[in-house]
Amino acid sequence: MNDIKQVVGIAFIENNKLLIVQSHKSSKTNSYTFIGGGVEEGETLIEAAIREVGEEIHNGFSINEEDLELVLSKEEKAASDPTKRISMHIFLAHKKIDVPLTPNEEILIYHWYQLGDNLNISNSIKDFLEYAINNNILKK
Repeated sequence: MNDIKQVVGIAFIENNKLLIVQSHKSSKTNSYTFIGGGVEEGETLIEAAIREVGEEIHNGFSINEEDLELVLSKEEKAASDPTKRISMHIFLAHKKIDVPLTPNEEILIYHWYQLGDNLNISNSIKDFLEYAINNNILKK
């Protein structure tokens, strides 16, 4: 069996909405995921989260360790390839995005998800939404 890939997801919440994205990879399954991606060799989870935010939000936006809070970790099927298992680590970002969200070589679509939106969201987003509602981070 293959090793389980370590993956980070970063949850940005503004105005009771969660930022989700459709990447080139997740578009193959028409699903939405968090800003994030795989942890590279030698990288910590925090380092991976900081790097992924810079790559996927880009436009000069950056985040640091103090802006991130690890809130959930779980194993699941990858949204981009349901035959692969990942260990997903979800960080809650405590920084507002102050740059334009523009598609790039990794991200096709940025979407501010509101509870009730009818989109194909990853299992990790579903789990985070439950966590966020139960902890009064998002309101129903």
